[in-house]
Amino acid sequence: MVLALIAALLAIAAPQFVRLYGRVRLAFERQDLERQLLELPERVRNAGQAGVLENPSAAVPDIPAGTPGEAPLEHAQKLALDLPRNWTVTVPKPILYHFTGACDGGEVIFSLPPLSLHYVLAPPLCRPRVVDAR
Repeated sequence: MVLALIAALLAIAAPQFVRLYGRVRLAFERQDLERQLLELPERVRNAGQAGVLENPSAAVPDIPAGTPGEAPLEHAQKLALDLPRNWTVTVPKPILYHFTGACDGGEVIFSLPPLSLHYVLAPPLCRPRVVDAR
């Protein structure tokens, strides 16, 4: 009788724990992606060299000429984000980070179907701001 009762309680509770685990994991992954976006200016400043954030599959950056005093942008480091499993990133237009850590602004879209997080990075600090989360 006791085992039947425990089995019934587990059958009711197990799906709730699975959903809770999924929501918590998603929240941690989202927080990690935002942290990585916040750390990009510091990474560029520490490297002392301009950087470009673009689609991971992009071959050649399509970015404007550098500002006076900066190294040519063909020498800019390609910035990468460490994406959690099954997430994808889209950068509609490459985002230039100057050697000082300032950036020219842009958009970043993270996707984990059916979720999509659209961030706007406003210059010069490029702090991520969610404009659309579905």
